[in-house]
Amino acid sequence: MSDLIVYTIAFLLTLPIPLLVVFYLCARKWSKHKLKALHRTANYTAPIFIMSVHVLLIVLFDRSFLPFIIIFLLILLGMSMVAQYKINEEVRLFRALKGFWRVSFLLFILFYMGLSTFGLVTRVFFS
Repeated sequence: MSDLIVYTIAFLLTLPIPLLVVFYLCARKWSKHKLKALHRTANYTAPIFIMSVHVLLIVLFDRSFLPFIIIFLLILLGMSMVAQYKINEEVRLFRALKGFWRVSFLLFILFYMGLSTFGLVTRVFFS
């Protein structure tokens, strides 16, 4: 039973794009609104993309970049709070966290795609 859990987690971290598509289709079916389904998908798959980027960095560069990822996320959260303060003259934590989480989803999906492309190119041309 524990092997099934390990293999499932490994599959999700190795191939998060199919999970993203399946989750979006299920959320779209469930909520009947495209925008709500998109927001739910971003909220629930962001941690998977963050961990997938971490795993890709370990595979490509043979070292852990988790402290740098955590520092990057904290800086991103700080920037989100400062931006909200500049716009509204007050910080609403829930709104700042929501914006931070969605921006981190977009950034980490781009990092995942970039690292995947980099890994494929280096394995094809340089091995």
